[in-house]
Amino acid sequence: FFTKSVTNLCVTFNLLENLLQWSMLQTGRMPLRPKLVNINELVLENLELLKGNAHQKGIELESNTIEDAMVFVDVSMITTVIRNLLSNAIKFTAQAGNIKIDMIKEDTKLKISIQDNGVGISMQDMQRLFKIDSNPTSIGTSMEKGTGLGLILCKDFVERNGGNIWAESQLGKGSTFYFTIPLVD
Repeated sequence: FFTKSVTNLCVTFNLLENLLQWSMLQTGRMPLRPKLVNINELVLENLELLKGNAHQKGIELESNTIEDAMVFVDVSMITTVIRNLLSNAIKFTAQAGNIKIDMIKEDTKLKISIQDNGVGISMQDMQRLFKIDSNPTSIGTSMEKGTGLGLILCKDFVERNGGNIWAESQLGKGSTFYFTIPLVD
């Protein structure tokens, strides 16, 4: 009972935070506040935050960090992106699945991927991702609910920080969400 209550509380908190951030973004009240940060720290913080949700479903989390992963980003925005993508991966991965976070330097950008072996996304839904007017919402493998705002926020936040976001998926095999952010030399 306690674990389910904590999980429901986390879902409610994420919903409220997403709604607040989205409304602030839409009304121009969320200025970009970039600072120099090691992206590994943000990834590890989010893994720590969500490991209980993954553990509850028996999901293995793996992270491959890289050295010198210094980026100049709005920490709050990029933390939200990582948390939303990781939370979605957990939500759509069945019991005893696995999720892997990778980072690759590509010229002046850092490409981060969050890959799961979950339910995947249909081609029809893939075409509607990241769009406010047609963003699909689905129930997770343990009946977790969503709002459809998470990926919209991720797209806005990544683009405001000078990056891009996209996804690849195969129904029944899993999904990989990628985003890039500028590296700092």
